[in-house]
Amino acid sequence: MTEEKQDRDQQREQREARELLDNVVVVLWEPQDDINIGNTVRACKNFGVTDIRLVRPRKADPKRIAISAPKADDVISQIKRCDDLEEALEGCVYAIGTTARPRHHQRVFTEPRGAAHKAIEVAETGKVAYLFGREDSGLPNTAIDRCRSVVTIPTRPDYSSLNLGQAVLLNVWEVFRVASGIAVEAPGIELTRPESEHPPARLETMEHMFGLAEGVLDRVGFFKTPTNEHIMRTVRSVLLRAGLDQREQSLWFGIFREIQKSLDARQSDDS
Repeated sequence: MTEEKQDRDQQREQREARELLDNVVVVLWEPQDDINIGNTVRACKNFGVTDIRLVRPRKADPKRIAISAPKADDVISQIKRCDDLEEALEGCVYAIGTTARPRHHQRVFTEPRGAAHKAIEVAETGKVAYLFGREDSGLPNTAIDRCRSVVTIPTRPDYSSLNLGQAVLLNVWEVFRVASGIAVEAPGIELTRPESEHPPARLETMEHMFGLAEGVLDRVGFFKTPTNEHIMRTVRSVLLRAGLDQREQSLWFGIFREIQKSLDARQSDDS
């Protein structure tokens, strides 16, 4: 292989890696300290991730963020402030939550290396978001509910809490490594479903579907307790783990919509 061809191949690989990393989004939930936001920016710029979104940050002063992210004004200027998680996940088809705390609900758990393989797989067809919680309390269950898988970073059990910037750094490094084809020992990778010929379902359309599902399940008397949160969390978990494509999501939406129509017709007849 000539040196010129090697250079062309390397440039192509770098371009492909950049395109994949452009589809990776880092979302910080209610960050409290601008220095931690800066650490996040620095880690993201180190490894080619430039789409950073903040949900209700305490301040997010660009000058203070720059203290811990020098020479990263290009990334800082693109940071998006969001009023809620729906806005932060706009355009994404897959969300990965990060947590140090064990969660009792049934979810797909993995570690950063396995999550990175899944993230880059998804990034070939759409945007994938990594969600990081606020410094003092992490991600709430309502945010975890939006995630198709959850990352935990193996640490000493008696000291599992990581600085926000450290957690971001570990995860985006693994994403960069996979996107760039940097060889390491083969990790344990989350099992995935066969490839679909249809694009993956967007998270906002899944949320619309879950809202419709909750409404019709309530109307048919499915919920037997004062709160339906735990039931809906299980419903979400099952359907998110399935990794629905847009056609499959439309089918499920159609099912719930027909149930709603039937209930409306029955109510009209009774009246």
